[in-house]
Amino acid sequence: MKRTPSIPHGLFHHRRISLRLKPTNDVMWSMKSKNKVKDTMPVLAYHQISNAFSWSITRQTKNQFERGMRFLCDEGYEAGPSSKIYDPGFRNNDKSVILTFDDGFEDFYLNALPVLKKYGFTACIFIITGYIGEKSNWDYNWGRFKKRHLSWEQISNLSQAGFEIGSHTVNHPDLTKIPRRYLHFELKASKVTLEDKLGREVSFLSYPFGRYNKLVRDETERVGYKGAFTLSRNLRRKSHDSFSIPRMGVYLLDSPLSLRIKLDKGKMFWLEQMKGWIINRFPGWTTILKGTPKYENVKIGSQA
Repeated sequence: MKRTPSIPHGLFHHRRISLRLKPTNDVMWSMKSKNKVKDTMPVLAYHQISNAFSWSITRQTKNQFERGMRFLCDEGYEAGPSSKIYDPGFRNNDKSVILTFDDGFEDFYLNALPVLKKYGFTACIFIITGYIGEKSNWDYNWGRFKKRHLSWEQISNLSQAGFEIGSHTVNHPDLTKIPRRYLHFELKASKVTLEDKLGREVSFLSYPFGRYNKLVRDETERVGYKGAFTLSRNLRRKSHDSFSIPRMGVYLLDSPLSLRIKLDKGKMFWLEQMKGWIINRFPGWTTILKGTPKYENVKIGSQA
């Protein structure tokens, strides 16, 4: 089978894009899907873990993250990576939670990893393969507050230490806004690049901005992923399509108390859902201000 060529980075250029506030997934086809994850356990989604200034509200400070992990440990939670979602023993434990980290920022290695090791937790880190070792030029951030991504050496060390590595595409575009041949490139090339470098299968994808539709979902399955994660959707349902597994974001406004509410899904859970929905709308401005990747200069490779 023909492999996808090495991936360039920094492909973004400005292009005007209309803003769509309604969810991109169609409820009906999601309900009819035969690929279900039953009795879905809680899945938490983190991004930046840093004390450095950032306009992003999707970050947490080092102290916030430490307090959150201490809370999980004190409450008796067992935290693991994405692959645990198919482990019956792990899934049926009321004190199981999956930890995921989007974007693959270097601050995970510097700030989150020591804390996770301290409490005996593992996680899945979703990597943007076009920006490995580079600054986050794909993102729009006022001023010059760019974040550096993990290097190949750091990613390899994490993989060898038992942390799961997943794909977050090549360039972090809104997958619902790009043509199918570029969609295939983003999904396939990132998977192949990680597998070739790490020598391990990459089974899971995190949709950039949590956005997908039927075409994106079906293409994700077609290129060989076993599952894919979105953000804050249908969190009270008893089962989910394996390619639209919802997660609860943990952000700057969160504390151990709000973490408890997210996990227990009690009377105040609706407030956490609303908060997550509002916060998850803000990153969408990146697609408006930065546009979509400039694919014209990229050899897309085989569509097989």
